[in-house]
Amino acid sequence: MTLPEELEKNIEKLLKPFSQKELEAASKDLSSRYLEKMSHFTPLHRLIYLAARMPATLQVLRSVLSHISLPSKIIDCGAGPGTSLWALKDFPVSSVVLVEKDLEFVKLGKKLAPEVPFSVEWKPQNFLSLKDEGDLILYSYSLNEVPPHEFEKVIEVGMEETRNFFLVIEPGTPEGFERVRWVRSYLLERGFSLHAPCPHHERCPMAGEDWCHFAVRVSRTSIHRKLKAGSRGFEDEKFSYLIASKLPHTPEGRRVLRRPIKRKGHTMATLCTHQGLEQGVFTGKKKKIRWGNLVE
Repeated sequence: MTLPEELEKNIEKLLKPFSQKELEAASKDLSSRYLEKMSHFTPLHRLIYLAARMPATLQVLRSVLSHISLPSKIIDCGAGPGTSLWALKDFPVSSVVLVEKDLEFVKLGKKLAPEVPFSVEWKPQNFLSLKDEGDLILYSYSLNEVPPHEFEKVIEVGMEETRNFFLVIEPGTPEGFERVRWVRSYLLERGFSLHAPCPHHERCPMAGEDWCHFAVRVSRTSIHRKLKAGSRGFEDEKFSYLIASKLPHTPEGRRVLRRPIKRKGHTMATLCTHQGLEQGVFTGKKKKIRWGNLVE
């Protein structure tokens, strides 16, 4: 998957006034701030985010949204620079509300926003104070920024304001998955149904040392390669996610949890099923299964 050409060119223009040395230093500092969970960003940090993180979060969001038929009104909580607008611009939605407390990100988002066939409203506020119903509430890489004492309240607000879907995306790390797993249990206890990736409503079998995550391959732009100080033209972005719904839904099938192992004449894969984790063996046309696929 590649970054839209229009978006890539606009990001390059914003970064043009800075030297390579300044960009590399800011990129390293931004990575350190994420690791240390520091939320204060400089103007240059925000621009680095556009080049280094936006391509990956955009491709992940596109991938996750493909699992459901998108409803009419979507509310993006923690919208950052409006990444979801780029992910949604070719989907048949009618309205997108972007909730973002960082006013500088809001300005950047408005400057970069693509032309879209649906209405767009920016709300410069903390999503804890959200008072706006939507058909899908989205938390894309934003719950990791919520203080522990506010986490449950944030989830409750999202539950109240969604008419149907509740979607969470987190980094594909043990810590990110734990947040997703907690939300999964919380929503199930309150009557929500699961759509993806879980193929059942039973207890999550991935508790403990292992964690449920997936990956998308992201094409690196020239600036991205410079910031990463690498020559590879791509990277694999790992993520954990959950799509739940207020409306009844019975999930089916088995989810491929890891990269399948190809053998002569067959493919082996770890599967999440109603009975827990299983090892599946696939032959014939079914050998072409991929990590994240839902299979019979």
